[in-house]
Amino acid sequence: MARCSATQLGVLVLVLSTSYVVASLTVDMQLEQLRNNYVKLEQVLATKDSRLEFLEQKVQQHGNLEAQITQLVNEVNQMKIQVRRTAELELKVQRQEYLINAVHGESRSHNNVSLRQGTTQMPKSCADLKNNGHTSNGMFLIMGVKMVETVFCDFSKPISDQSFQKWIGFADVKSSPVYFHAQRIGNYGAANTGIPFNQLRLNVGGALNPVTGVFLAPKAGRYFFAYSGLSWDSNAKVQLQMKSATVGWFKIGEAHCTPFNTFALQSILDLKQGDEIRIIHIHGVIHDRDGNNFSNFVGLLLEEDIFGC
Repeated sequence: MARCSATQLGVLVLVLSTSYVVASLTVDMQLEQLRNNYVKLEQVLATKDSRLEFLEQKVQQHGNLEAQITQLVNEVNQMKIQVRRTAELELKVQRQEYLINAVHGESRSHNNVSLRQGTTQMPKSCADLKNNGHTSNGMFLIMGVKMVETVFCDFSKPISDQSFQKWIGFADVKSSPVYFHAQRIGNYGAANTGIPFNQLRLNVGGALNPVTGVFLAPKAGRYFFAYSGLSWDSNAKVQLQMKSATVGWFKIGEAHCTPFNTFALQSILDLKQGDEIRIIHIHGVIHDRDGNNFSNFVGLLLEEDIFGC
């Protein structure tokens, strides 16, 4: 029995020794694993710190951009105010120029006629032409009440003869052409304001101010105007208005429509020099956002009053 106990004791010692070795190995491996995990954790934290620093820089940049955008918005608003003031000054200067031309235009016209004809007066009839030395029969231009007229003169007959002068008709004579075609880029929704036009196809004579949308008649005569447009997502209404030296803005015509439909205005008006025309937006939104040029405002001098009444 004592021998058995010694054997068992030896086995027990061997088992304990083996367990101790195994336990020692396991602890070393765990320590090594912990060291590896710690290194990895440090790497992750370093990456996170770098990312955090990058994000902080981005936030700071965004803050700087917001400040720059605010400054740009303020500058744009100031520029808009300056543009409006400049447009108002240009309109006043244009009116003054037209008034000056109206005062001196008649004397200049007579001086130019004298230079061209070598006479002191424009002929008003075949009798005047005969007195000026014309002897060959034919068609001639003479001075009418307001416009240049065409007559046929038969100088072989006496002045008292009814066939001595035959009236043919009015001559389409203009001292200078006046016509324009204006369009918009971008929707417009400012209620009860004149519609501005930021795209000019033509503006011969410079009578249309695109910033204010106001046409200032440079000379007396008959003018044709037309406007067409498209409403946005609500009912829209516009008016063609006129202003003279004695009467403020008043309505000539009106057009309105339901959402995404067209409206149009046309008129032929007898204007004096300095009279004004505009298209005013009453309510709704005018659609020009897609660059399709739905809005079109055109004007044309049809007949000019070359001579005063």
